[in-house]
Amino acid sequence: MSLTGWSVTIPLSVRGAPTGQIEFESADSNIAWVDEDGRLNLGWQAGATVVMAYDSENRDSVRYIQVEVVDYGQNGGGGYDGYGYDYPT
Repeated sequence: MSLTGWSVTIPLSVRGAPTGQIEFESADSNIAWVDEDGRLNLGWQAGATVVMAYDSENRDSVRYIQVEVVDYGQNGGGGYDGYGYDYPT
C-alpha cells in the first residue's frame, strides 16, 4: 500500500469456518489498523507492521497479515502518489 492524500481501505476476509466473531489486531496502528467492519485502513506513517486475524473472541486460531506502507513523498512536500498523480510542492 502507499500513503495517499485520501482515505484508502482494503476489505479483509478469513477463509474457513470461524468459531466465533472474527477479530483483527494491528501491531502498529500508526502504520495500519482494521475497523470494526474488517477493513484495513492506512495510518499516518510509512513502515511495516503485522495484522493478526483471530477466528473468535477466544483467539484459539490466528493468521498473520504482513502490511507494508510506502511513502512516495506526499509528506515531504511533493512527489508521486503511485497512481499517476504528482503531489504539489
